Amino acid sequence: MTSTWINGLEEGTTPPNWVREPSGSHYCLVCRRERAIEMALEDAGELGIEDRAQLRRAAVVEFEVRRDPERTEGEIAKAAHTSVAAVRKARRRLGLRPVTG
Repeated sequence: MTSTWINGLEEGTTPPNWVREPSGSHYCLVCRRERAIEMALEDAGELGIEDRAQLRRAAVVEFEVRRDPERTEGEIAKAAHTSVAAVRKARRRLGLRPVTG
C-alpha cells in the first residue's frame, strides 16, 4: 500500500504509530497488528476455526503489550478490544510485570 502524510510531517520522518522496518518499509498500526496475527498463525500450523480465532485474539493482545509495555492493563485492553484479564494473562506469558492505573 502507498500512503502520503501531509499534516506538516517533515521529509524522512514517520507518522505517529507507524514504524520503519530495517528493510525500509513503513507499517501503520493496523498493518502491524495484522502482521502479528499472520506470524502467530504461521507458527501454529493447522488449527480449527475456534482455535484460530483464539490465537488471533491472543496475538493482538501480545502485540499491544509488546508495543508499549508501560501502558496499563485497561489501556491495552481497550486498544485490543479485550478484557483486562486477557491482558494480564498475556503479560504473564511474556514474563512482564502488571501495570495498573
